Amino acid sequence: MILRNTKVEHTDNKTGLIVKKTTTSEGEFFNHKIAVNNVLLRCEQQRLNVKSLLNNPFQINHIRYINKKSRWDFESIQASMHHASIQKRFYFAFQQRSRKQWKSLTFAEAEVDFQTLARMGLTFVPYPIPLDTSLEKWLPRRKNAISQLHPSQILVPIFCSRHKRDLFEEIFNYEFENSKLIAVQCYSLNDADTLANLIKIKLRNMMLQTGDEAPLLIGLNYEKVQKSFSRVSGSFAYACYGFDILSERQIWLENMPKEVREKILKIEPEEIMKYDRLLGGFNLSAEQEFYEGKNLTEEFLDTVKVTEKLTEYQAIQWANHLGQQEDFNILNNRILETAYEEDSALNYIELEKERWSVFWKTNMPKLK
Repeated sequence: MILRNTKVEHTDNKTGLIVKKTTTSEGEFFNHKIAVNNVLLRCEQQRLNVKSLLNNPFQINHIRYINKKSRWDFESIQASMHHASIQKRFYFAFQQRSRKQWKSLTFAEAEVDFQTLARMGLTFVPYPIPLDTSLEKWLPRRKNAISQLHPSQILVPIFCSRHKRDLFEEIFNYEFENSKLIAVQCYSLNDADTLANLIKIKLRNMMLQTGDEAPLLIGLNYEKVQKSFSRVSGSFAYACYGFDILSERQIWLENMPKEVREKILKIEPEEIMKYDRLLGGFNLSAEQEFYEGKNLTEEFLDTVKVTEKLTEYQAIQWANHLGQQEDFNILNNRILETAYEEDSALNYIELEKERWSVFWKTNMPKLK
């Protein structure tokens, strides 16, 4: 699938939220997509005989670091990239770095990683930018990186949300004007650098007007559940800051201590958080059963067909994705409606999704 362009379809002045339309060789789609990540890919691989896969234009492969071998696991790229091509998706692979790995990242390491992935035939080639990089330092590195790419390949700068605040705005705004895709690996909304940088992303994105060409902003690595913010869905929280494509942080049991791994493997389905579309956030079913007399997870699992080929855990993950994506689809429609009903998107957030409302009122700057 070939990326032609992304343009602003409509901007809502009340919320600063934007609907972007991306035109491709296979058709058009709006932004606010939750990408098929490693977990959802495994679900799809289980469901291949069912034929009902996710209708999604983006697939993202979080590349894990193998702690025992002190190296990145690149082996999965070819298989996941092949799956993406069959499903006619844009495929994006990146190295999911820990905070410690971002802090120690140098250009020497970044260039090796960039060249490794460029040689693997990726259309979108990620380039992680060290935390202390200024625009002046970045420009010659950027020029050299682009010179090494095939004409069909596209450089994708990857920022860390903990980039030095006094350097971030200038370099990000340059990429905003010159890139088709920009990725940001996000860390805790309780971190001062992250919050400052995310607000800068939102404010720059808000400057776009209908018809403007714009980059797609990819938010990576966020926590699925924002526990310190009323358990609002992380996808909504980060979409508030302007991200168009989202992929939550992936967890690998192989990298965990034995006792932690064993504890996770013993978790029962009813202990897994289920997305509640009425609230716009996640619940532990046992708690909801105590307070409201119903167990969301059990009610859902009663409807799951064995022929869908998913484990109970996978079925919950699948449903969580579908629920969040459907809410985003409705949000897009509400943003478009603000062209003639100015409070449509704001009312959807504040009146129809309790946890969205709490997050919005306590964390977003007031525009009007």
